[in-house]
Amino acid sequence: MLRGKSLTREILFMLAAGPIILSSLFLPNVAQILKPLIKWRKNWDKIDRRLIHNAIRRLNQKRLIELIQRGDKLYIQITKNGKNLIKNFDYDYLILPKPKKWDKKWRLVIFDIPEKKNKERHAFSAKLKDLGFYPLQESNFIYPYDCQDEIDFVCEFLSINRYVNYCLVESLGKREGDLRQFFNLSLS
Repeated sequence: MLRGKSLTREILFMLAAGPIILSSLFLPNVAQILKPLIKWRKNWDKIDRRLIHNAIRRLNQKRLIELIQRGDKLYIQITKNGKNLIKNFDYDYLILPKPKKWDKKWRLVIFDIPEKKNKERHAFSAKLKDLGFYPLQESNFIYPYDCQDEIDFVCEFLSINRYVNYCLVESLGKREGDLRQFFNLSLS
């Protein structure tokens, strides 16, 4: 698995955006082609070209990317396995936004996932807790910042979209004080 900040991970994520054309099979100029795309720009001069070659070779051996020769051009593109790995990686490392200023609205996630999807229901509850949601009830979780894209991603990943509702709530009545304290939110 690809964990943490690695050159291999960066290359795989970059290829998820689309194939890259390299000029020859031996990749003599791969460093120059990848330089603007890899997030390690501040340490770019310290990256040995062999590290890039090795990262591409490992990704190819694991069948996460494929190298396709067309004429004098070599294309590198991500495979279905590579896309699945990125999806898993994103799921494992998902972080919710925490803007400096709160808009004084609550995000309520309500779900009614059927018994036949018991594993998904437990995984969803655990993920919401892991992301920092507060459990109001067994299938009602609250968070103070906009996170609809992230919740949509988790629901898509677990194939539970149709069982989950994301609501924007302006007031929580008597529970609001406790929740503001839990999330360390000021009234200003």
